[in-house]
Amino acid sequence: KQGYDIGTYAAHFCEVAVDAYTGETHIRRMLAVCDAGRILNPLSARSQVIGAMTMAAGSALMEELAVDTRFGFFANHDLASYEVPVHADIPHQEVVFLDTLDPVIAPLKAKGVGELGICGPGAAIANAIYNATGVRVREYPITLDKLIEGMPAV
Repeated sequence: KQGYDIGTYAAHFCEVAVDAYTGETHIRRMLAVCDAGRILNPLSARSQVIGAMTMAAGSALMEELAVDTRFGFFANHDLASYEVPVHADIPHQEVVFLDTLDPVIAPLKAKGVGELGICGPGAAIANAIYNATGVRVREYPITLDKLIEGMPAV
């Protein structure tokens, strides 16, 4: 019996700017190249991936639950103190869908795009920050306090 690979795949790329004096990080551009079979609704699929890329950027750069271990509650329990990114935080996001069909998975030759946008961007952002600064941060979110001590002297 022959086996088939019916997965979806994506490659993510990110360009960041890191201020040499303050260590402040801004995402300039993000790109996702996705292989998800036939795309039935290109506008919705693109929006799904871009929304997920934005969520992944938040996870990589700013979203962190602060727990008060003395009393066992979340210190940042609302959106006033728990920052999340919006599309305006990332000036340019693009998604490219490869023109491939999957004749095995379904009669429509389509697959899902649900997780394609959220799995890879965090690593792409971390690698872009490393390329810009030479500092490898291995714990999300990549906040200023984790980045600044390794920054080169200006």
